[in-house]
Amino acid sequence: MIELQHLTKRFATQGGTVVALNDINLTIRDGDVYGIIGMSGAGKSTLVRCINMLERPDEGNVIVNGKQMQDLRAADLRAARREITMIFQQFNLLMQRTCLRNIMFPMELAKVPKDKAEARARELLELVGLPDKAKRPDAPPPATVPPARRAQAEKPDA
Repeated sequence: MIELQHLTKRFATQGGTVVALNDINLTIRDGDVYGIIGMSGAGKSTLVRCINMLERPDEGNVIVNGKQMQDLRAADLRAARREITMIFQQFNLLMQRTCLRNIMFPMELAKVPKDKAEARARELLELVGLPDKAKRPDAPPPATVPPARRAQAEKPDA
C-alpha cells in the first residue's frame, strides 16, 4: 500500500517560491493501478518523484508497505523502490527491443528469471489492453502511451 499524508513540496525560483504539491493525502491499496493526469506543470512528476524519494518532500509522510520512505537508509530505499512500479511520461525505450522486451528490461536488471519476467510483462500488456503490441518494436510500454499516441498505435496500419 502507498499512503501519502499531508505531502507538500516547494521549489525556490527567481520569482519566489512555487508550491508544487500542497497538503496531498492519498491512499493506493495493494493491487490498484493509478494514472496521474493533469495540465503541464501541475505537479504530476513531482508527486511520483516524491513517492519514490527521487525528490524529497518538504513536509508530510510517504509510507509504502508500512515503511516511512523518508527515513530509509540508501540501501533500504533502493530495495523499497524495486517493489514500486512507476512509469514516467518521458520514457526511454531501447529501439532494438520489442515492446515486450522493453517492459521486461527493468526485471532483467533486477535479475528476475526470464520466464517470470516475460509472464509478468505479458500480464501487464493484457492489463492495459495491448497484448497484441508485444512483438512490435515501435510500441511503447502501455502505461506510458499518451491518448493520441495510443489511438495511433491501435490503428491497424500504424
